[in-house]
Amino acid sequence: MSDILNSENRTIQYNGPVNSADFNLRVEQNYRDLVHLYNRSGVLDQKLSEAFERVLKDHHFLSMAIVDLEDRVQALEYDSESGYKKMSIYTYSQIDVGSFVGDPTFAISSTDALSFDYIYNIITLPKMQGSSQSKIKFFDSSGAQVIPDFLEAKVDNAFTGVDTAGSLIDTTPIYYSFLESSDKFWKRNVIVDTPSAAGAQMYLYIKIPSSFSGSAASNFMSLIPYPIFGVDIISIEYTSDANPDLDINDKWIPLNFNRLYNNQAEAAGKVPPGGWSIVGGDIILNSGPVGFYFPSTEINALRLSLRQRNYTTEYGKCIYTYGLSDIDVRSQKFLDSGKTIIKFTAPNGTTILNVEEVIPKIYNVPEELISTAFSYRVIYKQGSSYTLDPVPGSTSVWIEVTLNKLGDGTAPVLSDLIINYT
Repeated sequence: MSDILNSENRTIQYNGPVNSADFNLRVEQNYRDLVHLYNRSGVLDQKLSEAFERVLKDHHFLSMAIVDLEDRVQALEYDSESGYKKMSIYTYSQIDVGSFVGDPTFAISSTDALSFDYIYNIITLPKMQGSSQSKIKFFDSSGAQVIPDFLEAKVDNAFTGVDTAGSLIDTTPIYYSFLESSDKFWKRNVIVDTPSAAGAQMYLYIKIPSSFSGSAASNFMSLIPYPIFGVDIISIEYTSDANPDLDINDKWIPLNFNRLYNNQAEAAGKVPPGGWSIVGGDIILNSGPVGFYFPSTEINALRLSLRQRNYTTEYGKCIYTYGLSDIDVRSQKFLDSGKTIIKFTAPNGTTILNVEEVIPKIYNVPEELISTAFSYRVIYKQGSSYTLDPVPGSTSVWIEVTLNKLGDGTAPVLSDLIINYT
């Protein structure tokens, strides 16, 4: 909406207009400006209401997630099964390449340094600049994001629960989830009189317009649920059918088609859900932002199953809210290898005698290929220099991590690094 006003600045002569035409013109311009300001006020009020609703619901589900995390941390603190002390990556500041600049043995060049994704908390191979191409986000010549007519998406709510045909739905457009704008997100409010144990569930279908995005080959998929930490992701599937109909008749394949880390509870949330042999074992409960790298795959359409088990109450109605604030499918190119250095500092009042074991958490690489994708060296500090020889009584150690691309082009993703030490 334009902010250019219609009213003109005039030199006041004889305390007002000198003829009726000038008077009528001034009244008309003032009227147009009043209408403009009224409409502008309405738009701003709508944006503030949507932003306030988003903040309230995000905070509600974040508070629930924090309580769950507190319980998990307490359980870890009292875990005495292992004879070793443990540390892991808990903050981006542990990446400490800068301390080794100029060191003849351990220095890492900026081009060889592994990439850290602060949204999804993962470490990947160095990304090739300018090589990342989205399959569902489009921009015009001025750089503004646009939603083309050929981008198709739809919802299928043929499930038991509250989100069924005929339900009262309050929703924003699905394409809001494609927009990189903080005030645009896709929400689907299902409004009912009484709650249901089944909650609300749906399929989201998205057709990838490969003829406009260069190719159907993709190796990365990401999404941010709305409300964050408040939506379950039950499955993520794709089809390579040339002309998918976006329905149950297409050939849908789990994105985790090779069942990586099948039925291993700790991998739930780290692998795309819907591929394990035990149905439902890999559901991502109360999902936060997730991103998955996989071998280059021809993806012509996606099918996501989302579920909301919780509801809020407003004016005596139960409201189940779910959707997405962002989703993307990309093709990303990487260098073949890269390194980084991660610092681990012992808790206050304790020291490190020796690092006994280093365990990488890499969930997009088969277990038998971890030794190909990952290697490491333990670095100690002695005086002002660094060494590979253990230095008893150290307050900190550094782990030099090397990641290597697999033969099929898979770029390994380091989700965490655990060290067992004495």
